[in-house]
Amino acid sequence: MPSKGVRVSKQRPQPPQVRRRPLQSRAQATSQALQDAFVRLVIDQGYERTTVREVAAVAGVGLGTFYEYFGNMDTLAAMCIHRQVRALHDRGRAVLQQQSGAPLAVRVDALLDVLADGIAREAPMWAALFMLERKVSTPEPFRRHYQAYVQLWALALEPAGAPPRADGLPLARLLHTLTYGWVSQSLLALGPQQGAAGLRAPLGWAVHALLREAVQPPPAPQSGIRPGESAA
Repeated sequence: MPSKGVRVSKQRPQPPQVRRRPLQSRAQATSQALQDAFVRLVIDQGYERTTVREVAAVAGVGLGTFYEYFGNMDTLAAMCIHRQVRALHDRGRAVLQQQSGAPLAVRVDALLDVLADGIAREAPMWAALFMLERKVSTPEPFRRHYQAYVQLWALALEPAGAPPRADGLPLARLLHTLTYGWVSQSLLALGPQQGAAGLRAPLGWAVHALLREAVQPPPAPQSGIRPGESAA
């Protein structure tokens, strides 16, 4: 929701540092196979019980290949988290571009559909990644992901016409915190069996109630009555 002269960065979340950048198609396929194998194993048996040897075996590569790409399991875990966070972010940006010019409520619902429904469709994976994030994430990658999603919400609010506050788009930050907190804690506390409806509907109520309070101007006081006084 930036006003004239205020720019909202369109940056994507940045990847963690890895040993080898998979630039060629074969290298990309190998890196992808390792990440897919890792996610499968973590969903099935948990992070603490998953070993490098198992990941390499499920991916169909040698143990040395694993270390060629990822120095350790924490780096692989961070890359898997980053890949999914970036993909979800990119889907959110795409849907907002499709809804450009639509009313605020429509844009917000479209973004919520991506963030809540998209996670619910792969709930076991996201539940595992949310738990892993608390184990392996360092402050800087977390801040980059956080800022990218705050900017995503700022993009959703942009045509609303309300100028940003000097303290850094507080409404966009609040909307991201509400969405991320509700979805991640629901999966962590109640398990990945949470369906899309159970995540999406209450979140929609809360977000739209917040927007009504934050975006719409307060009603004008009745004639002759000062704010805070009763008409009686």
